[in-house]
Amino acid sequence: MFRLTGMELGKLWGKRNFLLSCLALFVLDLFLLWYTNLPGEEKPGLASYGCFQKEIAGMTEQEKADYLMELKETIDGVGFVQEIISLQSLQNTTGETLAAQYRESAPGLFEAYYDRYQDGSYLRLTDSYWKERQLIEEFYEEWEQCAGYEQYLQSVQETKNTLSTIGIFAGTQQDSFSARNVRKSAEDYAGLTGENICWMPGHGIVRAMENVWTDILLLLSVFFFVGSLILGEKEKKLFYITRSTRYGMGRSIGSKLATLWIHCMTMTVLLYGMNLTFFGSLMGYGDLGASLQSVAAWRESPLSITILSYLLLSIFTKGIVVFGFGALLTAFCIAADTVSLPYGIGLLLCGGSWFLYIVIPAASKGNLFKYLNLAGILKTEHFYGAYLNFDLFGYPLSRMLLTWILILMLTGTGILGSVYFYLRGNHFVLRERGWPSLTCFRPHASLAGHEGYKIFITKKALPVLLVFGFLAAYREWEQVYRISVQEEYYQKLMLHLEGELTQEKEALILSEQARFQEAFDRIAEIDEMVAAGEISERAGEDWKMEYSAVTAFYPSFTRVLQQYEQVCHDGGQFVYDTGYLYLFGVMGEDGLVDLLLLCCGVVLAFGDVAAMEDVGGTWNLLGSTRRGKRSILVCKLGLSMGAAGVLALVPFFSRAVRICSVFPMEGAGIRDIPCFHGFALALPIWGFVLLAALSQAGVLAGAGALIFGLSCWRKEPMQACFFGALLLLIPLLLLQLGFSAAEMFSIYPLYSWIARGGIM
Repeated sequence: MFRLTGMELGKLWGKRNFLLSCLALFVLDLFLLWYTNLPGEEKPGLASYGCFQKEIAGMTEQEKADYLMELKETIDGVGFVQEIISLQSLQNTTGETLAAQYRESAPGLFEAYYDRYQDGSYLRLTDSYWKERQLIEEFYEEWEQCAGYEQYLQSVQETKNTLSTIGIFAGTQQDSFSARNVRKSAEDYAGLTGENICWMPGHGIVRAMENVWTDILLLLSVFFFVGSLILGEKEKKLFYITRSTRYGMGRSIGSKLATLWIHCMTMTVLLYGMNLTFFGSLMGYGDLGASLQSVAAWRESPLSITILSYLLLSIFTKGIVVFGFGALLTAFCIAADTVSLPYGIGLLLCGGSWFLYIVIPAASKGNLFKYLNLAGILKTEHFYGAYLNFDLFGYPLSRMLLTWILILMLTGTGILGSVYFYLRGNHFVLRERGWPSLTCFRPHASLAGHEGYKIFITKKALPVLLVFGFLAAYREWEQVYRISVQEEYYQKLMLHLEGELTQEKEALILSEQARFQEAFDRIAEIDEMVAAGEISERAGEDWKMEYSAVTAFYPSFTRVLQQYEQVCHDGGQFVYDTGYLYLFGVMGEDGLVDLLLLCCGVVLAFGDVAAMEDVGGTWNLLGSTRRGKRSILVCKLGLSMGAAGVLALVPFFSRAVRICSVFPMEGAGIRDIPCFHGFALALPIWGFVLLAALSQAGVLAGAGALIFGLSCWRKEPMQACFFGALLLLIPLLLLQLGFSAAEMFSIYPLYSWIARGGIM
């Protein structure tokens, strides 16, 4: 049987297509790890977590607490300053009154943190206030949970003791589910202590182990494996041969199940090992020998094990679950006489269990069906890292126990079903489908329609473009654009000034300029008084705070002055330009990640556009037609460039809609925006927006033409994709990683020419 198992593994793992499918799963998993953890406007990057991990490395628990308390106090103090400045920016009696009351609620706090707020020295882990605040609050909340673990254990035991002393629970109430659940919880937590608790940030290790995309890829690998293992042999009618050999009955199916077991465990270890390596290399981990409860997300676990033991146990359990699903799918494949039936049942099982997991609330009475299904048992954090007892006829039963019963039932049913159907041997040949395919080929009257069908439907370019278009659009839609206190002042003033310059508007600008100048003069006078010894330095600082709150908005006012000077000198109109600056990439992100995603879609979609006829050897036939080879290639080129251009418009307009929901964007001339004042054409802003969108579409259409040319040159899809990735993707990846020299070898300068000042 061992030799048979080795032969079965060799047959599948030796197939080029199967290995490429597995490699594609690894690449996709790595891509999703990178893509789903990209930093945003308010989302810290993984480097920020890694920076914090390095800071606390080697610290004792008390030193961690002191360091974290210092960070929390600083960010709270800076937030206090920002709140007061925001109230003062209202420039009315109500705002001044509220600011004064708020300031009096914490005497000295504004003065203590104002300088840090101004110079940005409070940013120790990230590059913005909102990212810093979110990160520190996340760490602080996790630390509080771990620091209070002893109190948590004590509260569980106290609840049990309190229950026994309350009279309402006497008699029959002692047999209720609530009372039994309290007693059982106390028993399960009785052996736990807080001795080996060593707090560590849990973001990386939790994201590595609780990754739904990795679970989906694991199930996909099972579909690939079982399809090749069973359906491939049924298509070739090999079961009749293997059953007739000496060990063709029992040992044959046993070796196939053993092969499935090895594959499932190997893929689980490799995929989750890659997850742990990815987050560990970028963020680092703490002491993996500490108690599991050192990770705040798993504090409720009743297991007395280390973090490392939990990781090994979770990966092993996931491997068993995936094997059980694979064994059940194997049984369906053996029993079915069509290809679609087992795949349909497998997808229905996955989709149905995921639907139950999403729809059923965790606190409902039906939570048994939420967790005891395929989606629930794959999430090992629920029964290893948390605690829950199900109510079965008034008795509390452990979720961990029932989950393992379901896992064993799933695995046993799959194994027994596979053996039974294999020994029975009724459906060892696949029959032809008895119904027409929904995607069967239909003749087209035009060459463009015919070639488009082959490219987008037959060669699956359309699903690829849709996937990468969705990823780019979703990323833009998830961007958070927050209006800061300074931006709020600038927006309020510019919306009042928009349009032609009038005497009223000019008077408003000059009055604001006078107000700022007065504040600067008063600060200078106070500094002179302090230097002369007329007042103490402390009194001077307190006096200056009132005027410093005014000058804090001067950087925003300089943008107003810039437009005012431009209008006075060259004419034109005032325009609130922040939204346009975000749209064109002058502010915020400049579209590098979007371009990387779009180029990935173009390479994968059009790598075999011209090579499909070379692989099939049909050029001899097509070249002799009335239109000939040249017309076909021109048509393919047009379709590739057109589809790539349309793909480029998806993230651009998604970003435009997202920005419009936050920043007003009124019409004017593009030259009215100061940074675009030197543009050669006097276009309206809507015309310039259209030009920006079309220019990005043109760059991506050029990328589509490049891939088409590589496909014509190499005449083999894999080689075309390889060279396309080498020319388009590798420079962008290097640029994303910080290698600025790669920019000159990429198409990024053409794509971002507006944001980079190419119009000046």
